[in-house]
Amino acid sequence: MMFLRQSAAVTTALIAALTLSGCGTGPRAAGAANPAAAAPGIAAPERGALLSMSAQPVGATLAHARERVLITYRSRGATGAPIVASGYVLIPRGTPPAGGWPVLAWAHGTTGVADTCAPSGIYRGGPEWDYQQVSEQALEPWLAQGWAVVAPDYEGLGTPGPHPYMDAASQRHTVIDAVRAARHLPDAPLAADWVVLGHSQGGAAALSVAAAEPASDLRLLGAIAAAPGGYDYAGIARYVQQNPQPPKEVAVFLPIVLLGAAAADPRLDVDALVHPDMEALLNLARSRCLSELRTEVTKAPAGVFLPNVDLAPLLAYLKAQSIENLSPRVPVLFVQGEADALVDARGVRAYYRQLCAAGKQVRYQGIAGGNHRDALRRSAELGQGFAAQLLAGGAPVEACKPD
Repeated sequence: MMFLRQSAAVTTALIAALTLSGCGTGPRAAGAANPAAAAPGIAAPERGALLSMSAQPVGATLAHARERVLITYRSRGATGAPIVASGYVLIPRGTPPAGGWPVLAWAHGTTGVADTCAPSGIYRGGPEWDYQQVSEQALEPWLAQGWAVVAPDYEGLGTPGPHPYMDAASQRHTVIDAVRAARHLPDAPLAADWVVLGHSQGGAAALSVAAAEPASDLRLLGAIAAAPGGYDYAGIARYVQQNPQPPKEVAVFLPIVLLGAAAADPRLDVDALVHPDMEALLNLARSRCLSELRTEVTKAPAGVFLPNVDLAPLLAYLKAQSIENLSPRVPVLFVQGEADALVDARGVRAYYRQLCAAGKQVRYQGIAGGNHRDALRRSAELGQGFAAQLLAGGAPVEACKPD
């Protein structure tokens, strides 16, 4: 995180260049270990262009990772404009197979909207360190099986601009383009075959990727959605409208939703919608991660929305991001804790049944008594066979027959 703060001033001029040319570098690109490698990418026009790369330490949790590389790359944002995004790549130990390592794209869960919440910059003992450790423990089995891991931060996390939390198009672009960018890394051959795994917010991202038009340069085999958020996404705003003094857990999560909506659609002036107490919480969320909000906010605000305020534009935007709008083109495995208090299993099952009725290749794997993180913890155990069969060219999904 110190690296982010030190290099931010250096890249002020590059942010202007990004606006003018449609490309540029993010805060951490300026401090890359190999700036010569970053220089040609500044003018690169294509999505997925690798802008910079630098080595990062490999954590002790990742015993089967040979190296970890921080990358910045070009992508497209929620408004359709070109952006710079960041992320990291984990290369497994051993000799790559003919054609390169197959790729697991890791779409992370909610960390917040501030730059300090970007997973590629999370440090020991800092915000979201606990979640990062759970994530790495879930990724280690994939590395052990010879999968390279590509982990995007998403738009606006660790790079210029706000984070359009849960915006389906933005998340889809940053995940796909991260995989493209990682394939440009030297001495790390990655195959065109890939699978996307996402948890919570990332589960919705994985579903958006699964619904995308096939890319000509990549071969998406399938998606694993662990406790995917976003079913009836507008429901959280309707709930707090009807319950103006919600539980604290709901209150600390709502600013991330509102700030994300405003980042995706500048016409949404969320500050004009909220109660003064909620305004203070919005301001806090601009610089704090989710784990910090849960610790620092001791009580719910006295109110959420102003009386008689028009929420129709906000509700319309949130409804448009709901996962039930997505129609996957590849097989999907759902992994869901049945006792999840954050992502209601009933909503995930409802979406699963919707896809069943549409004739999609989907499987639902429930975890009896499982909580929100249990879906992530068991995602490798329950998902690796699914992915391996897809990689081998098989058809592992028995359509709409829950385990």
